[in-house]
Amino acid sequence: MENFRLDKQHLSLKALYNEIEISHNNKLIHKVRGISIIPIHVTIEPLKIKDNLVCKSLDVERELFTGIYYTNIIDYTLGEITFAANFLTDDWVADIWNLLVEEKENFLSITLTDETIKEHLLKENSELFQAIDEVDFFCERYNLKIENFVVAAKFEQIEVDLEGISARLSSEIIFFRKKIFTELLIQRLDAKIFEYEEVKKNLLPKSKKEIFQKWRTKQLREIELVQKYIRSPFTFDDLEQFTNFRSVNEFAISNYNQQDLVSETFYWIGHFPKAKTRFEIAIKHYQNKENYRDSIDNLRLALELLLKDLFKNSKSLDNQIPEIGKYQKDLGISKEIRNTFQKTLEYYNDYQNEHVKHDDSVANEHEVEFMFGLTMLLIRMLVKPNPMFNIQ
Repeated sequence: MENFRLDKQHLSLKALYNEIEISHNNKLIHKVRGISIIPIHVTIEPLKIKDNLVCKSLDVERELFTGIYYTNIIDYTLGEITFAANFLTDDWVADIWNLLVEEKENFLSITLTDETIKEHLLKENSELFQAIDEVDFFCERYNLKIENFVVAAKFEQIEVDLEGISARLSSEIIFFRKKIFTELLIQRLDAKIFEYEEVKKNLLPKSKKEIFQKWRTKQLREIELVQKYIRSPFTFDDLEQFTNFRSVNEFAISNYNQQDLVSETFYWIGHFPKAKTRFEIAIKHYQNKENYRDSIDNLRLALELLLKDLFKNSKSLDNQIPEIGKYQKDLGISKEIRNTFQKTLEYYNDYQNEHVKHDDSVANEHEVEFMFGLTMLLIRMLVKPNPMFNIQ
């Protein structure tokens, strides 16, 4: 593609079809399909780009203030990230705004070479074609041209520029940084549109405004989906979020609690603010390796407050067991699982009474970790099966 503009550079591009599935406990939540337009020399290796993360050097720090920002630096400060976001989104807003107010349509076509189409046919139809020669034979036999297998894509320049920005944002493997850049860019463009249309009483070209609004909705939706699953105390700690992101495919021993389960628990417990506050206090004590007794006591209190809120009563944890049995039965939980849950909760209460509530004899870190895991499983089993709190 010639004369393509992105960050004031001329680039050769390639178009990639991509499909992303977001699932939770084997339940499909969201599926995104689309075409990514990226520079021809760029290769995308999911989950591998993170291995290229490096620490910031003095040279990088100097370059930042000339407008050069590197996405693979892990230790930018919040101030530096904000500076870079303001600096770069200024340029992005200027380019997108010029395209938004431009009356004339500016379409670009993307076509594929015959060789690329054949390779894709071979890859997607391996049961039919074993080699390129067989694709050629098929076309010859049925009097087909290779271009009959594709429809040329046609894009407005603003679509291409927005996709270019999306690719830049997607390279931000630290979600918090991507969120800052995305929301700042959207806020600035929204403000310019409001001033242009509501204050100055002008009208943007309808088709171009719709392209931006569709892109805007997609970006905010993706942020919303990710945000649901990082409700953890580590959300704004770049390095820890990086470590947690790696754990998607591999487990590494760390000195923190079970991060994935913690993140999920924050999602389920979000419906119960009082319980959530106590859970946060318990985690803080655990992370700081201080006052394990209070850490476990706050776990118990979090569970007790959740049950009081769930059942709309003021009973202590010990006296909620009959209520739990009836509640789980109404949710269709089997008798065996209900009995297991109740017996586990009885032992849970016994430990709390013996070592926490009436004593201070919590000294074994492994017991504390076990009580964390057990409390989080109990919370999940109480909240998640209830359709009122489940993801639709």
